[in-house]
Amino acid sequence: MSVKEKKLSDKWFDQWTQTESYLASDGHINRIPLRLASTNVVVYGSASLSEVLKEFEHEDHRPVTVGGHVPVQLWCNNFIDTDCGPSDRINPYVEIWYSFPVTAKSAPLDLPYESPFSFNVSAPDTLTWCHRVLCGPAKDGYALGALAAIAGGREVWGFPKHPGLADLSFEYPDAETAVFEGSHQGHKVISLRVKRPENTEGHVIVDLDLLSPQGSCITPRQNPAKASFVAKQTRYNQAFAATMYFSPWNEATDSLTIYDNEAYFGGLLNSWAFKPALKMHCSDLRVAAFKPAGWDSNFKG
Repeated sequence: MSVKEKKLSDKWFDQWTQTESYLASDGHINRIPLRLASTNVVVYGSASLSEVLKEFEHEDHRPVTVGGHVPVQLWCNNFIDTDCGPSDRINPYVEIWYSFPVTAKSAPLDLPYESPFSFNVSAPDTLTWCHRVLCGPAKDGYALGALAAIAGGREVWGFPKHPGLADLSFEYPDAETAVFEGSHQGHKVISLRVKRPENTEGHVIVDLDLLSPQGSCITPRQNPAKASFVAKQTRYNQAFAATMYFSPWNEATDSLTIYDNEAYFGGLLNSWAFKPALKMHCSDLRVAAFKPAGWDSNFKG
């Protein structure tokens, strides 16, 4: 199947024409802006500030808090169509990350807790911080998408992606449920099963079409005390479009297990005492990731 037949053919992507490209160490060209389309489940919840702060001793930033807790987002993503990999084919892969808002250490911010929706923070002057990422092959075993996403993500945007492929799966076992399972280097990482919010009475629908401010997303620095697999710290921005369905986490219909044996991703999140509070599902997420703010396009030499 050619690029023009399907790959990122949604009209929303037409506004993000290619401006530059980057040849990553794996030999693949990264189109910039990089485009991705996916189905997603996101779990929003609270984490222990004292535990998360252990990851920030060497940083200039600190987590935002909601009612004294860090509002962590756990993204479970099934990328069905991306620019990651050969330009003449569709490049799917599966990915999981967790992120949260931060501010400068000199300007800490604690927001009030009002409802589970408070953990989906939208506040000016905060930055979106992506802390850990695992990538895995698509359902059919195609691995080039994940490998290109790791190399390009680390080298261009500084995403903290582990270089080793994970075994990740995103499934819809029935008309109401979404399931995400993951293991890494022989160890279980996550087991998630949720009733999709659109099948829950009282769910909230959000139609999103957003261009984030320049430099509003940020990646960590390399942690000298542990292997965090960060190539560099960057600031960048993204555009998003989707119809998102939200509902509070329900212990009667939803379950999440984060395992301790895999230290890089699951073990770290578990040490933070992460507790789910809110869930989101969307089947039409479109993303454009722009070049990092540090690139100087005005330099002529």
